Amino acid sequence: MRVAIIGAGMTGASAANQLRLAGVEVVVFDKARGPGGRMTSKRVESRDEALPFYPLDFGAQYFTARHPLFVQALQGWLAQGVVQRWDFDPYVWQHGLLLPSNDGQSRYVSTPTMHQLVKTILGDTTLHLNCRITELSFSQSSFSSQHGGEWTLSSAEGASYPGFDAVVLTCPPEQCRQLLAKHPLAMQIPPALLLPCWAVSLQLYRAVDHPADGIFVKEGPLSWCARQSAKPGRTGMTEQWLLHFNASTSLQLLEASPEELAALAQLEFSAIIGQKVESIQSLCHRWLYASYNPAQPAPGLLTDKDQQLILAGDWCLGGRVENAYLAGLQAAARLVPESMTAAALSAVANDSMLEDAIVARH
Repeated sequence: MRVAIIGAGMTGASAANQLRLAGVEVVVFDKARGPGGRMTSKRVESRDEALPFYPLDFGAQYFTARHPLFVQALQGWLAQGVVQRWDFDPYVWQHGLLLPSNDGQSRYVSTPTMHQLVKTILGDTTLHLNCRITELSFSQSSFSSQHGGEWTLSSAEGASYPGFDAVVLTCPPEQCRQLLAKHPLAMQIPPALLLPCWAVSLQLYRAVDHPADGIFVKEGPLSWCARQSAKPGRTGMTEQWLLHFNASTSLQLLEASPEELAALAQLEFSAIIGQKVESIQSLCHRWLYASYNPAQPAPGLLTDKDQQLILAGDWCLGGRVENAYLAGLQAAARLVPESMTAAALSAVANDSMLEDAIVARH
């Protein structure tokens, strides 16, 4: 069996790893320059001569582990050193007050950057980066070894990738809908499953004089503030804060300029932290499809068994990094059921951990 996976985020990596363990040939495609998806990290140029570049986590800020299969995987990553626990006491900004709110939750980050975990899971999987797949076509063929047909993928650059027995789409639902065009599965994708998020990075002249390293913001335009330099494995970083705007504000300011967003973020953060902050430089990143929309029920994975086409992602299970990983396991199990034990498969298929979103929440 030969499987194409579109999207090199956590779901794509999880599915690819599980399928390869079962002896399946896997090829992963992604339009970005590197793997990670919404766990991506950027190498940012600094104005500090002592540290010309620094890593920055623009997307998922951390993850939690609850499902037994994910906890088991986490133990392996901890042993490898690719993941570390982020021990910080969370604060909450609400009713004009910034107060500690230790919830006892264990939170984890990949080191030295968030996308390193995805790279580790992918291993030496065949990977086509900077490759935007724009068309999928299925043709009946008596030569296909699996189910009487094969898939051909076409890229924006004009390249063609034929000969796949199955395709797993792990991109955001809107992008899945565009790729599938008139395929019946496109009609099954609920609307507005993922909400936008503006992320703003502030590199500060001086350290913030406050013990908070992570702040859940319950009022105002922001939703999250994190001292990036406080994360494990981020050695040598200058004072760097990553701020997320909440979904409603991000939607209102969807077309705002980076200058406008950075100024608003700096103003709001100064009010929250109780001191004026001044930035050396700021960077903005717009996630059109970031956090799960709690108003929508999770649809689960969508599958065309006849054509061996699967739509999978955290959005299928309700958001969160953990569910992105579990969605990948589900996708692999639907193609190769023997890749998982019956007990494990049942646990994943019936799990409904539909809490929180992949973008940090309290």
